[in-house]
Amino acid sequence: MKNPSRRLCRSPIGSALLALLVTARVVAAITPTEWQHRQPINVAAPGLIKVTLPAATFDVAQPQLADLRLTDASGQELAYLLDRDQRADGPEPARTLAPKSFRSTVSGDTTQLLFETGTQEFLDAIELETSVPFFLKAAHVEISPDGGTWQSLGAAHPLFRQFGAAQLRLPLGRVKAAFVRVTVDEFRSRQIAFTGGKLFPAPVRPAPPVVAPLGAQITRREEFAGETVLTITLDGRHVLLASLGIDATDALFMRRVTVSVREARDAVSVEKVIGTGTIYRITLEGAPTRTQLDVPLFFTPRTRELLVHIDNGDSPPLSLESVRAQQHPVTLLFLAPAAGTYTLLSGNPQIAAPRYDLAAFAGEMRQAAATSASCGELEAMPNYRARDSLATAPLPDVPLTGAPLDTNEWKFSKAISLARSGVQELELDPEVLAGARADFADLRLLRDGNQIPYVLEQPLLARSLPLEPKLAPDAKRPNVSVWQLQLPQANLPLRRIVLTSTTPLFQRQFRIYEKLADQNGTNYESTLVSGSWNRTPEPGVLETKPFELPVRLHASTLWIETDNGDNPPVVISGAHAVYPVVRLVFKTAETEGFTLAYGNAASAAPRYDLSLVAAKLVASSREGARFAAGPASAPSRKTFNGMSGGVLFWGALALVVVVLLVVVAKLLPKPNPPAA
Repeated sequence: MKNPSRRLCRSPIGSALLALLVTARVVAAITPTEWQHRQPINVAAPGLIKVTLPAATFDVAQPQLADLRLTDASGQELAYLLDRDQRADGPEPARTLAPKSFRSTVSGDTTQLLFETGTQEFLDAIELETSVPFFLKAAHVEISPDGGTWQSLGAAHPLFRQFGAAQLRLPLGRVKAAFVRVTVDEFRSRQIAFTGGKLFPAPVRPAPPVVAPLGAQITRREEFAGETVLTITLDGRHVLLASLGIDATDALFMRRVTVSVREARDAVSVEKVIGTGTIYRITLEGAPTRTQLDVPLFFTPRTRELLVHIDNGDSPPLSLESVRAQQHPVTLLFLAPAAGTYTLLSGNPQIAAPRYDLAAFAGEMRQAAATSASCGELEAMPNYRARDSLATAPLPDVPLTGAPLDTNEWKFSKAISLARSGVQELELDPEVLAGARADFADLRLLRDGNQIPYVLEQPLLARSLPLEPKLAPDAKRPNVSVWQLQLPQANLPLRRIVLTSTTPLFQRQFRIYEKLADQNGTNYESTLVSGSWNRTPEPGVLETKPFELPVRLHASTLWIETDNGDNPPVVISGAHAVYPVVRLVFKTAETEGFTLAYGNAASAAPRYDLSLVAAKLVASSREGARFAAGPASAPSRKTFNGMSGGVLFWGALALVVVVLLVVVAKLLPKPNPPAA
């Protein structure tokens, strides 16, 4: 067998690496059975070995891979170095430069934007500036060293700002240019004014790092009001994500996309945004079809699940086939003193990161020629036994039951249907939303009379409730159009009412109100919202108008009216209400006997020890719990041996009265016997 020292001597940096052989071998002994998992690494020859860590290793290791350990065939620990592709400290912050000068010129059906850069730096892109909120155009980009000789940078690129999505940045391709000229096509759309732009210099760092694919699947899709939410399950957690691609088959589209993960803050589930972007497929006259389907990311999730919010606005949901994830690979480098099988240990939540002297040779190890090897299948460690340590013990498991509850003060109860045990997600329906308190402090999840601890989740999502507007003419006011909207429940916490009209041209003032009665029985109208609605002719397009509702409703009927004046009546062809999404997240080992009690105006918010492990709960994969069919009913009053609270109370009261009567009768003086 060849000596690895001789191989290193023949390399340009071999002399610097010779010391690593000694450093790599002199490491303290460890107990491998304190690690939950192991993977074999087969090395054909001694020397510097490079191993790209698979997703399975990330999934079972600590978030920062602090628990990874490498051992040789004898169980002796070896030093290693983690190479994170020079991106461990995050992407380089984007710099911007203001152009030296800017001039806009209109010529026929085009607008020409001329920028003098005033810099000798390499430029990556230029971003145009405009205050126009809605447009779609094609732009051609040219560069020049002197303002006289121009070089085209290829086919036209789309420029747009629509429905929250925007694309105003044009690529320059890392070039030096004294002048940049952008020609905007105005042939088929109205001219818009551009007020300037900003330049993006190329990053100082070298070419972007290599990325590797990461398995990802769409495991859940939900449609909300104007929004699609995807639950994406990755092949592994703790992986440094580079991007997420969304494969949509629609011919033409543009959408704003937000990627987030669930977190717990003060025992309340929230979403943390980890990336945003715009995806689109656009075809413009004189330009090829442009497609952008990737959202850039730079984040290490602690869970396998990602939430993807696709803002549809008034457009229909996209046809989605699949998703694609990319990761920044992490490479493990070590010096193998001999050929053979080495073992990578992972899955020890109680261990701290190692401190090897190899860190001083990181530069030399990255530049040296290394032999690639791969990790074998992940397997459980035989005879695994966690290290005994109270200070580093993992968090306790999620508590499944809480204290018993007397439901005498609760008005309503609904049965819950569970398909499987585990972590559950229960979304409140309109009936529960209408009957519960505004702060949801009266919600109690029950099984066999005991409370089930839960985490309240109020994401920034909403459901759409279709409504049918019915004309309700007022004979006393013939110029006023009145519509009636019947809601499924009174007291609904609606966010807004959205009206749709096919009337091509109108300008009206609308009012939405309730009809209520005061304490004396006097009827009155309570205005919820009022506002103007203007529409210009757009044949074939349904125009919608949202009206935000600032207060909670009281009645189950809404009224809408507008004064037409001397104009023909406006046609309201459709309407829908938007209400918030509220969820309960809980864990259970059973699947039957669950109910939700609500409707107690005097109850305080529950306090569960669940807050100690809320982060673990909300980040888990969830099953979809549902309310059982049928309306709500009064909650069970069981308090003792199956007897209802009312029967028990009156029975106990009667017993007390009887006992008191007997005691009083004995205490009263006996009457004297009658005289003979």
